[in-house]
Amino acid sequence: MRFTWALLALAATAFAQGEDFAGTAEFQYIETLVYARPAGLAGAYTAAAQGVDAIGYNPAGVAKADPGRTLSATFRYHMLEIASGNATYAFPGSDSDWSYAFSAAFINYGHINQLDEEGNATGNQMMPSSFNPSFTAARRMSERVRLGATLRGFSEYLGDFYESQLGWGWGVDLGMQYQPAAKNIGFGVALLNVGRKERSQIIGKSAGGLLPLTAKAGVFYSAPEMPKFKFLADGELPLHGSPRASGAVEYAYTPSFILRLGSRVEASELTHYYNDLTDAEKGTWQGGNALKLTGGFSFTSQGYAVDYAAQYWDGLSWVHALTLRYAVSP
Repeated sequence: MRFTWALLALAATAFAQGEDFAGTAEFQYIETLVYARPAGLAGAYTAAAQGVDAIGYNPAGVAKADPGRTLSATFRYHMLEIASGNATYAFPGSDSDWSYAFSAAFINYGHINQLDEEGNATGNQMMPSSFNPSFTAARRMSERVRLGATLRGFSEYLGDFYESQLGWGWGVDLGMQYQPAAKNIGFGVALLNVGRKERSQIIGKSAGGLLPLTAKAGVFYSAPEMPKFKFLADGELPLHGSPRASGAVEYAYTPSFILRLGSRVEASELTHYYNDLTDAEKGTWQGGNALKLTGGFSFTSQGYAVDYAAQYWDGLSWVHALTLRYAVSP
């Protein structure tokens, strides 16, 4: 009897691209940065999230979308044949304060060699994949406050082998954004992946437990003397991992062409760097976040938009993301 699930389960988390998850969180791949704009900001998007790109980051940002309907498609690719993407449709409610969005995301983990119970290659290959639909509702409570929630479904199939089955689960994202009277600053908070895995990918195996629950808080700021620049920062507190911080900057070269650059670090990295700078006694180095550098741009013209991001991952080289958007006039 051939067993491949151990290798395949490991491959199923590969698309997280070294995001260094810890603990026993299920469906860890859902924290992957997909949309090109937040990917180019290293995830520092909780306060600035806007429109369809807010799904998975801060659902309150869906209420910040322009009036009318929006269609969006994203594709993310790594040279190891690992790919993901999504299609999203956002639309206003009959009450102008409400906005809604449907989204469907997929992940293809590439070809995985099948092994037998002794670890020998069988000559067969599997192609694990995931499919994740979601629905978002967001409301502009006032000129300063927006609230939002996303109901998400998750499924993952590791391949055609003995004891394989479709694993699935559910989750909810909650978010809020606050815009003070001063329009050059904004704040956001979000609680992501509140849910659980209900069915394992392996027949007879325990369904698992909680999703990779994460609490996030963020801020953006544009200095009056530097109106073309926007500075963004996020703090993340994962239930199953090390705290993280993201920082990024956007530069509006023109109103329709925006450049961005960002990075992300974990608490263990900051401790390591501090000890190096102060010659303090060095603790055990635990690695840290693999996402070292991100960059990208956005170009908009007459309802059309193109977002591109490139991410450098320690040990995995470059990952690319492309988002195409089309806004239909009200």
